[in-house]
Amino acid sequence: MILDFHCHISTPGSHLPPAEGEYYRTLGTPTPASNLLGQITQEAMDAMAERLRTPGALRAYRQAGPLIYTEMSRRMAAADSSALLATMAEVGVQQAVVVALDPWVPTEEVLDACALLGGVLIPFGSVDPHEEDYLERFARLLTRPVAGIKFHSDLQRLPLDSPRLLAMMEALARSDRAYLPVYLHTGNFPIYRPADSPWEKALPRLLRQFPTLTFVCGHAGWDAPRAALRAALGHPNLYLETSWQPPYLIRRLCDKIGPQRLLFGSDFPLFSQRRALRNVRLALTDAELPLVTYENAKRLLRL
Repeated sequence: MILDFHCHISTPGSHLPPAEGEYYRTLGTPTPASNLLGQITQEAMDAMAERLRTPGALRAYRQAGPLIYTEMSRRMAAADSSALLATMAEVGVQQAVVVALDPWVPTEEVLDACALLGGVLIPFGSVDPHEEDYLERFARLLTRPVAGIKFHSDLQRLPLDSPRLLAMMEALARSDRAYLPVYLHTGNFPIYRPADSPWEKALPRLLRQFPTLTFVCGHAGWDAPRAALRAALGHPNLYLETSWQPPYLIRRLCDKIGPQRLLFGSDFPLFSQRRALRNVRLALTDAELPLVTYENAKRLLRL
């Protein structure tokens, strides 16, 4: 049994943040060229993502920003629930967490898509933290059939030490659903403007402030895995999710914190699910692999 802890799907109301202004400029590649670009760059983008901690890869990612935005848009638009299910069947993944990200990917639409599939796709909900009634929305979210909560410090402009995030975590800690895991994006995507407060400093404070909540560090810090590892070593309520990380780093993380707090994730469709699964298989022993690819998630999600 294999469960992918980090996937996205397109829904009728989903879209990426606008490429102009505070985000970045889009190239506007026509659809046929965009499709060809995808065929060319799937392996190249995945390989670059795994090497993002090197100066050369960082420069290349920044310079290719418009192309990368176009390719991300193409992948996301094509990745409805049917596309995810087809990839899962091809690769050998039986279940997947699908994350909402309000306002860009509406929670209710993710819930609707997952409800049709009998537990194969597992929904994580979100709220737009910039709505005036965000706390009321968060309270309503906790009444919905979500298996976890997702926040993205860059795309939602929500630093991990922001008063609004802390208020929502306080509400979660007081609720009867305090067991829900909270998935936090970590890593510094070179073509986005970063959050006002670096996640590397804010994450340990968040973990200390809410020791009874369970957090998942998305991408295991991506370009800053040492920061993610330091946080995990000091806080047993933090799990590390493996998407975008190469085998040698997954192995290093496992050696430091043990396989019990690692979660296999792919970030489908932005990263190849096949490659992500190959990376954990290359990194882990036969005894460790079932924990990372299913048993840890089963425990967190109360399956």
